[in-house]
Amino acid sequence: SLQIIQAESWRRGKLAELIAYFRAGAQQLGLDLIPSVSAIQPIVLGDSQVAIQASEYLLQQGIWVSAIRPPTVPQGSARLRITFSAMHEQQHVDRLLAALEGVPV
Repeated sequence: SLQIIQAESWRRGKLAELIAYFRAGAQQLGLDLIPSVSAIQPIVLGDSQVAIQASEYLLQQGIWVSAIRPPTVPQGSARLRITFSAMHEQQHVDRLLAALEGVPV
């Protein structure tokens, strides 16, 4: 891992670009993002059942996003946990954003 970090610094840059691209698109959709520059991008939905339904809907679209709910997070702050990697491409983010737009909430 340390050798990859040293030899392939492009990965950090690409990941930062993907995160910024996602955050801009998610904000345009009016999603409730928690401030984060990490590969984990939480979207707060509030209600646990809504988070579960959103996660299931995304899975039906071929996108795996976990629903995180109490007791892991405080009551009323259930969320989707989106995790990016440098292996993702902008087209993956576009697909995710399109699917998020269709999430029935």
